Amino acid sequence: MKRKAILEAARTLFVHKGYEETTIAEIAQAAGVAVGTIYLYFRNKHEILVAASLDLEESLIQVFTDPALFDLPFEQVPRALMEAVFRIGRHKKEHMHLLKIAVPSSLEILQQKDMDAQLTGAIDAFLRNAIARGYLAPFNTEMYGQMIYLLGQAVLHQCFAIEKGEREELYLQYAIELLERLFYGPSLREGRPE
Repeated sequence: MKRKAILEAARTLFVHKGYEETTIAEIAQAAGVAVGTIYLYFRNKHEILVAASLDLEESLIQVFTDPALFDLPFEQVPRALMEAVFRIGRHKKEHMHLLKIAVPSSLEILQQKDMDAQLTGAIDAFLRNAIARGYLAPFNTEMYGQMIYLLGQAVLHQCFAIEKGEREELYLQYAIELLERLFYGPSLREGRPE
């Protein structure tokens, strides 16, 4: 609970004050904890920044591991997936730039690789489940999972970190259409140009 409060406070301060200008003491005060408590969870401010970035990606894992997706008619799944991903983006819009932080140390690179593997693994498992249920024809789910992850990360960053959500509806519409085309071939809208 305290770790989560520290990360939320740090994200907010990093956005409003900037990473360099934010102090550990300010993070502690905003989180409602003692400065020493922060050091129980993190060695320094940069570790907090890395954890804040990885924490955002954990939210995305939950989207792809939600068993309720398979309770929907499969034709509705691309929309449900993209709406859930964009809902996270909208909710955490001001924090989206944290997805693209510099990760200089070997430990931080390993942490990022582990998080990437978890997220692509969740997408891979989702795709394998869809194939096993007969919703999709077989394909290389591991590579598709990685490409969907990379594309999704880039779209969220562009939409929310760069454009501040100004064209969210447009990005959402075409992300849904892209997944529909990936899953079903030509557009479900009978191939009408838009």
